[in-house]
Amino acid sequence: MFRLTSKRVRPLAFAAAAMAGAVVVGVNALGHRGGHVYNDGNTTLARVFENLPPPPSRKALLENLQKTDQFDVLVIGGGATGAGSALDAATRGLRVALVEKGDFASGTSSKSTKMAHGGVRYLEKAFWELSKAQLDLVVEALNERAHMLHTAPHLCKVLPIMIPVYKWWQVPYFYVGTKMYDFFAGSQNLRSSYLLFKSSAAAVAPMLDASKLKAGLVYHDGTFNDSRMNSTLAITAIENGATALNYMEVKQLLKDDNGKVMGAVAVDLETGLEYGIRAKVVVNATGPYSDRLLQMDKDPRGLPDNRALEKLNEHATIATKVAVDNPNMVVPSAGVHVILPSFYCPKNMGLLDAETSDGRVMFFLPWQGKVLAGTTDIPMKTVPENPTATEADIQDILKELQHYVKFPVRREDVQSAWAGIRPLVRDPRKNAEDTQDLVRSHFLFTSDAGLVTISGGKWTTYREMAEETIDEVVKVGKFVNAKPCITKKLKLSGANNWNENMPALLCQRYSMPTYMAEHLSNNYGTRASIICDLFEREKDNKKPVVLGAPGKELQVDFNTFHYPYTIGELKYSVQYEYARTPLDFLMRRTRYAFLDAKHALEAVEGTVKVMGDELGWDSTRREREAAYAVEYIKTFGL
Repeated sequence: MFRLTSKRVRPLAFAAAAMAGAVVVGVNALGHRGGHVYNDGNTTLARVFENLPPPPSRKALLENLQKTDQFDVLVIGGGATGAGSALDAATRGLRVALVEKGDFASGTSSKSTKMAHGGVRYLEKAFWELSKAQLDLVVEALNERAHMLHTAPHLCKVLPIMIPVYKWWQVPYFYVGTKMYDFFAGSQNLRSSYLLFKSSAAAVAPMLDASKLKAGLVYHDGTFNDSRMNSTLAITAIENGATALNYMEVKQLLKDDNGKVMGAVAVDLETGLEYGIRAKVVVNATGPYSDRLLQMDKDPRGLPDNRALEKLNEHATIATKVAVDNPNMVVPSAGVHVILPSFYCPKNMGLLDAETSDGRVMFFLPWQGKVLAGTTDIPMKTVPENPTATEADIQDILKELQHYVKFPVRREDVQSAWAGIRPLVRDPRKNAEDTQDLVRSHFLFTSDAGLVTISGGKWTTYREMAEETIDEVVKVGKFVNAKPCITKKLKLSGANNWNENMPALLCQRYSMPTYMAEHLSNNYGTRASIICDLFEREKDNKKPVVLGAPGKELQVDFNTFHYPYTIGELKYSVQYEYARTPLDFLMRRTRYAFLDAKHALEAVEGTVKVMGDELGWDSTRREREAAYAVEYIKTFGL
């Protein structure tokens, strides 16, 4: 492979390439790029792939926690909002630490509907309720949808969604609604909505019962890979100077003599070592678990009251363990999704069921080569540690789908199912019984002790939530030298210079099949070449991860894969993306278990073998990780 670092590329060469009609890919602000030049005799194409060294090791990040006397801001929680806040603060020039009890996106942020959207249902409510607040939610989310598609184009894509119409009077109603959706997006509208007559709608979605169909209304939203977006946010924050660590559990909030929060004690769950992290401002970005931090905020010593939880969890399993038993701010509900084979909806268009039996909106969306169906909205009294989909939840979704699909909807077609906690929030400083104070958007406030809490909202508005949070941090911490927010335009890791032709460049350079190139491009962007280099460096890295287990030395190539998850990709996730457990790889760096829980179970042994070799695990650790991964994946609809 030929490499050409950015320092060696002369301006004259770029000028000559441009004059020849070349596509020239530049260098990002960090200056880390490599590439090679291909000349076919007619044109010169400068292709630049990322050739970066691994980021700081976990050990180096832990050392930075120890040697930094005081950070400007400590963010607790590594989900979408927490990681987004860490990135925002770091790019403003603040000294940032982030700690997450589990893995990045291990909670709600990996269990969304995978949509970057304004919310057509909120627009309908705004119209019927004459609610400016609902309309503001839609406009805010439509703006942020555009930012997501701009800052991470490899992870976020435009998706047309069809609303099947079964009554003639609904045709003008939905048509006006989708056009209003376009209108409020303004200059950031993705594409114009349009009407499909019965024959065209039936041709696009042959799985629908055409005998009942009157028309189809198509509008456009975004779809994305939520957990990969989350880990990319954390990595981008680290690249910009943040100290972000997963598997660090906060046990206590540190307080000064005046009762003001001045940091936290976090335990490294891998070693059991405690770290005292001092910070001028502490942010609670723990989502559904916010009440636990607020409880610690109220305690004079900054400690939680674990007695009730310990009693509840005395005989709990993975599926029944409780994280917060009596939430005061968060009003949790469970949203369940299922994964079905690709024939349940069009390959490149989603379906929106606007009239379910209980009045909810149901989506059926193409995602990662499968169909994602959901979601439910089930109120909960406690916040579970690991929410799971019940059989009743799964059957509820399948029942709704059967109303529209003309072939049998079978339970055995469900390849995975999961639940995520979607929090509504109320002001915890008011009466907890007053449901009129429920906040439909996000909620930000600073306690008397100085703890900044951000909660609620949705994935699409994570960036604006983070911006508002750090605006509050700057005010509370009196950081007069903080730079303005730049995250509206900041490209995330892997997005610089990415374009839709990246799969073709990967196919040509590395001689791989199209599906593998598309997988790598759409999940890693310009960093896909780092994984491809691992393929070239060692032939075993090309094998599917399931073959990493001892005794499975079959001769395979890319074309025999059932899923495109390789040993090389696993090694990359460990070396470049801080994957620390098998579930980090099987669920979040890739979406293996989310897409097919049964096949993911078969990959546990190989994942443990490769990861254990990379991280130096002993036999006891390997057995423990394998057992936990198997037990957890079995809760995904199996």
